[in-house]
Amino acid sequence: MFEDKDQNQNESADEKEFDAVSEMDVDLENTISLTDEETGEEIEFIVDDTFEMNGKEYIVLLKPTDDPDADYEYVIMENVVIDGEEMLQTVTGKEADVIYDYYDKLCDELYGDDEESDK
Repeated sequence: MFEDKDQNQNESADEKEFDAVSEMDVDLENTISLTDEETGEEIEFIVDDTFEMNGKEYIVLLKPTDDPDADYEYVIMENVVIDGEEMLQTVTGKEADVIYDYYDKLCDELYGDDEESDK
C-alpha cells in the first residue's frame, strides 16, 4: 500500500495497493520497478532504506508525489524469498501499523524528531 508519511497509516495515498507479492527488479541506480499483480501497472520507486524487525527484513521505498507539501510518498514492504526467488510483499493490517511505528521510532532515534527541533 502506498502510504504518505504525514497521513494516517491506514489511508492509501493514491488508492493503489500491491496485492500479495510483487517481483523485484533492481537496477544500478537504487531504483526498483514493481508490477502490480492485479493491474499489471509498473511503478518506479527509489530504494531509501532497509531494516530488520523480529527476524524479518523490510525495505522502504519512495515514490515522487504531486502533493506540494510532500516530495515523496513512502511504502514499507517485506523482503521475502518464495521458491528461491526474492520478492517484496505488502504488509497489511495491524502488522503494518506495528512495522510503520517501529520504523518511525528508528528514524526518530537516528535523525531526531523534526517537530521538536522546529520549536
